[in-house]
Amino acid sequence: MNKSRSLKIAAFATAITLAFAPVANATTWKAGGASSVNGLMAACKAKYQAATGDDFPYNGTGSGDGKTGIHNGSMDFAFSDSVDAAPIANQIHLPAFVWPVAILTNTGGSNKPLTLSTETLAKIFAGVITRWDDAAIVADNNRAITTVIYAKNADGSVKKDAKGAPIVLRTQTLTQHRILPAKPITVFYRTKNSGTSNNLTRAFNKLYPAIWTKAPNDAFATAFPGDITANPQYFRGAAGSGDVANGVKATPYSITYAEVGFAKAPYNLAVTQVINAAGNAIVPSSDSAMAAAAQATVDANGLVTFNYANTDAAAYPFTATTYALAITGKSNSASIAKTLDYLANNCAKDNPAEGFGAYTPTNAFAKAFASQLAKLKG
Repeated sequence: MNKSRSLKIAAFATAITLAFAPVANATTWKAGGASSVNGLMAACKAKYQAATGDDFPYNGTGSGDGKTGIHNGSMDFAFSDSVDAAPIANQIHLPAFVWPVAILTNTGGSNKPLTLSTETLAKIFAGVITRWDDAAIVADNNRAITTVIYAKNADGSVKKDAKGAPIVLRTQTLTQHRILPAKPITVFYRTKNSGTSNNLTRAFNKLYPAIWTKAPNDAFATAFPGDITANPQYFRGAAGSGDVANGVKATPYSITYAEVGFAKAPYNLAVTQVINAAGNAIVPSSDSAMAAAAQATVDANGLVTFNYANTDAAAYPFTATTYALAITGKSNSASIAKTLDYLANNCAKDNPAEGFGAYTPTNAFAKAFASQLAKLKG
């Protein structure tokens, strides 16, 4: 073998070795919490590893588990879809993600998507409406509805304003005609402590306090306005987002609430258009979530308050925040800050199909996130 060929082979072998060698000082983070971000974390994982050399085998079993993991030190950072009401010393909230709480259904047969008002949904999840052929559901799906058409950039992406909200080009009116099944409704709800439950029950309580008379809670059964065990034929519990989605998949004429990614395969559920306060039928998406986010307020501690009654044309009524929970002043806090910075500012932007809003630098959530991140960096 000539010397030139030998050198080329050696160089190739060295390149292969380097490509597959572990990165020096790579870290495997212990992270978990909200199940809402499971799909997003999975979609973002490969790019994160390539960019940082680090890893985090995310275990999304519920916001309650994330809070517990931060409190007992078993997690380096966690995600929660609700505020931790009893934070430990030096714990901070970083508003990392914005997303729509989708209403997912299986109405049997063709399982076409429904259009439902926020009031109708409040009554369904409260057990006031118990049949699919109820007059309110029939009325919502046999009427003229207004939908929004977004302005687009040359590449087909939706144009955004300075707050990151979609720019509405125009609206259009369509007339719907739908025969609803003469069947009882089965509602699947989360039995584990869930920030998703907290966000949905918070919206219901703010919009319809006469129906949802109790304070919002991570435990759906606690926020439920009556005794949820009194109607076992209508209400069934399951642990996480994937569990309620599986329940609806297996049960014709059922409904649940979850992150919009749980509508996709293997669940194959219909995603409801929700009529917002402006009277428009809105599909839950990253864009409609950012429209709602633009109407929210964020305080100095990074805590978000949504205006559920806002009349923005494109705002999705049931929009949630996922907080990153972390502890300042630890030896690894600055390194955790780099990881959270990457996840919040790249994952949603790089994976729009997952339904999470992408921040713009001037968005209030982005500013609050950066401010909280500075505390973590020290």
